[in-house]
Amino acid sequence: MSIDLAPSHKTGLPLASPLIAGGGAFGFADEYASLVDFSRLGAFVTNPLTLRPRTPARGTRVVPFPGGVLVHTGLPNPGLSAALRDYERKWARLGCPVIVHLAADTVSDLINCVEKLERVDSVAGIEIGFRDDEPLTNAEALLRAAAQTARQPVIAGLPHARAAAFARMAEKAGAQALTVTAPPRGTLWHEGNWVTGRLYGPAFLPRALALVRELKTQTALPIIGAGGVHSRADMDAMLEAGATAVQIDSVVWVEPKTLTTDETDFNG
Repeated sequence: MSIDLAPSHKTGLPLASPLIAGGGAFGFADEYASLVDFSRLGAFVTNPLTLRPRTPARGTRVVPFPGGVLVHTGLPNPGLSAALRDYERKWARLGCPVIVHLAADTVSDLINCVEKLERVDSVAGIEIGFRDDEPLTNAEALLRAAAQTARQPVIAGLPHARAAAFARMAEKAGAQALTVTAPPRGTLWHEGNWVTGRLYGPAFLPRALALVRELKTQTALPIIGAGGVHSRADMDAMLEAGATAVQIDSVVWVEPKTLTTDETDFNG
């Protein structure tokens, strides 16, 4: 199966499979190199990266609950320059296209990041993530700056609660594709404290499918479905809903080899 996530872009973003390793679940690929055959995937999305290093969130970071898990990380990362120094050569040998996920607060920081990536041949695309409370005008300025500066196709990661509005904005701002969606947020009472974070797990598949179906009626951009995909049947449902490709995340925390075992092979 041949797929292009950016058919109107000068470089395109061809995938050999619709299955994508989602950002935030597989680290920077190095962590899962002995467990996952990335050459069998359509693409790999890095953990979120920022211009400057970020330290992990304090306190409880992972709280399981029936149907999923709440994760609060604070987006820790070594900063883009350090990540490129440590992983660029490994990405070049990964066997599938690499998409760098950027989390930027300002246009100047984002342009700085995009310019650094312009010189990196092993990076085939850029995914831009937004805060849940990101003003739409700010998000449009960030996306437009990235799309106008980047050599690679730019993918917009849509906040869960405002996916439709962000999708329309992203198409206007020059994004080549959409990721639906950033995991929703929630809060749990855990060991005497409230813990707030992103929600992962199969319980969120129905909501993700509904969003993909909704957005398919509102945009012509390729849609990358995400959220709650834990089996080949889940992936097929995403594609049937209108997704061009599908990101997987929390399934790798449960059983990373599920991606390459015959019984549960996502690629059939």
